Amino acid sequence: MEREKYRFYPDHVATETVMGLFLLFLVTIFSIIFPPSVGEVANPTVTPEHIKPEWYFYPMYFWIKITPKAVGVLVPVLVVIAFVFWPFIDAWFERIAPGKEIGTILGIIGAGIMILFFILLGAMV
Repeated sequence: MEREKYRFYPDHVATETVMGLFLLFLVTIFSIIFPPSVGEVANPTVTPEHIKPEWYFYPMYFWIKITPKAVGVLVPVLVVIAFVFWPFIDAWFERIAPGKEIGTILGIIGAGIMILFFILLGAMV
């Protein structure tokens, strides 16, 4: 017994498109008739006092809190640029002081400052 052939394109694609558009129409109608509501309307100009960032955002929030806004935005951008150009900076350190691990020492100091100063103090504030 030979099976009836059903072509994927355009038969199946057209059927799926029509059904997808019908479901989209149905969901749109339901969302108009029964609008979703979660609670009070959000006010983007007022931040509640009890809100704290996740732990991995503590450094940025603390940094912005203790510095002027221009510095709080500019320094993280400079840090990202330093990460991008770090291979060249590390090669420059190697040319200045061969055999010394200046880049490693700076990395350990920077990580220590980040952990101690920003994360721990940021969690307390």
